Amino acid sequence: MEVNDENTKDIKEVSCVKTKIKSEADQLGHQELMKLTKATIDSLIESEPLLSGLPSDVTIEELKSQVAVAQGQAITLFLNRGELPRLAVVVPPHNTTVLDLKKAVKRHMNLSLKRENVKKKISWRHIWKKYHLCFEDTRLSNDKENIKAYGITNKIELHFVKKRREKNKLIKS
Repeated sequence: MEVNDENTKDIKEVSCVKTKIKSEADQLGHQELMKLTKATIDSLIESEPLLSGLPSDVTIEELKSQVAVAQGQAITLFLNRGELPRLAVVVPPHNTTVLDLKKAVKRHMNLSLKRENVKKKISWRHIWKKYHLCFEDTRLSNDKENIKAYGITNKIELHFVKKRREKNKLIKS
């Protein structure tokens, strides 16, 4: 079995880096290690074009989503939140229902609020009871419907529209 010289060199370099990190870890405290790790992750994110634009406290889900978008396995939709900045929501393009989209909006919105240090809890049951998620003038009213049926594609903008009421009964449109 032949061993590639380049692979051997890479393995030796990784081993040296591990030894160096271990010796530094013995000398550094927990806070210093956390700071060093955060700085390293930040520099990796900044230097990698695929990851540019991600926050420094990126989650595993966000990394996987970004890679899926780059590979064409997911699409990015933008949620217009009025005065607040648009929120990017990543979902798979195939077999995604309106309910799946609503769950993705909820996840991304909660993460965004957490990053902004907003302590207020959102009642998503109330939101979905009072508002429709809309694409252009089309209300996404059927939770079981595929988003492709509404013409939703990559990089489109969604927004909330208040549901209308008539004589204390909701109009389903």
